Amino acid sequence: MSELWRKPLLLCLMSCLVLAALAGFGIHAAFALDLVAGEEPSSTNLQFAAASDGDASHKTYVWAATRSSDSLRLRGSVPSEDDRRTILGMVKAHFPDLQVEDRLKVVAGSPPKEQWLGAMSFSLKQLSHLKHGSARLLNVGLKLSGEALSANDYAEIKKALSGPLPTGLSIISESIRPPFVDPFVFVATLGENSLSLSGSVPSEDARKHVRELSRQLFTRPGLGDKLQLASGAPKGWDNAVDAALRALSQLESGKVSLSGLAVTIDGVARDERTATTVSYQLKRDMPELFSTSESIRWKTAAPSTDTIEQIIPRINDLARSESELTKFQLPLLEHQ
Repeated sequence: MSELWRKPLLLCLMSCLVLAALAGFGIHAAFALDLVAGEEPSSTNLQFAAASDGDASHKTYVWAATRSSDSLRLRGSVPSEDDRRTILGMVKAHFPDLQVEDRLKVVAGSPPKEQWLGAMSFSLKQLSHLKHGSARLLNVGLKLSGEALSANDYAEIKKALSGPLPTGLSIISESIRPPFVDPFVFVATLGENSLSLSGSVPSEDARKHVRELSRQLFTRPGLGDKLQLASGAPKGWDNAVDAALRALSQLESGKVSLSGLAVTIDGVARDERTATTVSYQLKRDMPELFSTSESIRWKTAAPSTDTIEQIIPRINDLARSESELTKFQLPLLEHQ
């Protein structure tokens, strides 16, 4: 066989093997390629995945919903027209203000109807917490991705995915991001008896680190955590927060704020030297691109007890001396 035909023949054989393997899993090749490429399956490929020649029970039954800021698109398969109406009723309840594009096709061969409808209802509920994203059911396995509407919505989704699931439903994959915020703000406020943290934090691991570092640096008995999960933290955020907290820990009271790449610190130091050191160290330890602004005052040094004990007797001696001098220089006048 000539070299000219050998490579095309090998490629053809490899393609046949891949298609045979996909058929063995019950997934249409075009649909599988969409999933591997990370693209939304086309309406045609969704149909192929659900309704192929042969026994439908061995094929993957696919349903998908994609949400944007103003619309919801439904694609894939639905067992019957009655089920379509049930789904559209759920959609209206969860997304009353969105324009709905219905491209569902009636296809036989769904999983047990009650399980499938329960999985679909759960999927729509989670999608309602997203600003934009998608939910896909492969039989009764869920793939969920997107950005949460708010920190509370993010927490609701995470709680639902980790809690009891509808009968038969499994989570194939989830990629949910906290809401994006700009600017990304973090604030630490040091009071007389407590340290308060507020603003945004990029992950639960980051929250845990900030809390642990705060416990190490501050002796205040109270630690208030009002941080909320968000995405959009600038590069170097973790190191910038570490440096900011270390600077704040050297003050008697004050506040440090990060807003995007801008860092400001305001507070009272015990003396001028400490105030100067805090300003210098904050500038030195900040990651590249971050800028700092400092407004640090210091307490006026009070005289020590020893100094007072030395000065007061001398003042008294001086007062007595002046009293005697005045008495000598200014005798009482006698009446004539």
